[in-house]
Amino acid sequence: MKDTETKLTCFKLRAKGESLVTIADTVGVRRQTVANWLKEHVEEVENLKAMELDALREAYWTTTQARIKRLSARLEHITAELDKRDFSDVTTPKLVELELKTRAELAREFAEPRIRSESELKDAKATRRMTLIPGLQHKGDNELLLEPEESGNGRKRSRHAD
Repeated sequence: MKDTETKLTCFKLRAKGESLVTIADTVGVRRQTVANWLKEHVEEVENLKAMELDALREAYWTTTQARIKRLSARLEHITAELDKRDFSDVTTPKLVELELKTRAELAREFAEPRIRSESELKDAKATRRMTLIPGLQHKGDNELLLEPEESGNGRKRSRHAD
């Protein structure tokens, strides 16, 4: 069984958009093992993706607050110009189109990815496992029973109650 640091490296690489083959080569495990880990830890990877997106946003773009202010100012100018015009003017449809696009872009600014707390991750994971695989017996903390990799192929197996 690989250590926690290897799995975390795997999750971070996936959050950055790396392929399963690239991840497997980087951390030194089979591609199927990587796929199994990612499947078992969907919530953690989603959380890392949200954090990665946040870091990219901070590093390469202006802050969300600055973009919202800039878009709001642009929208005010467009709206003020539209208020001055009657709709017989030829360029009015272009201004209306620009206003709608700016409103849509501004609305997207409020749809930030959400970074979840540890307890929210645990709750989401428990809910997902219970709904995706009903009737499967779990050992403590909602973890599935797995065959050891060295003696099997690492596939999930169920253990039925006697």
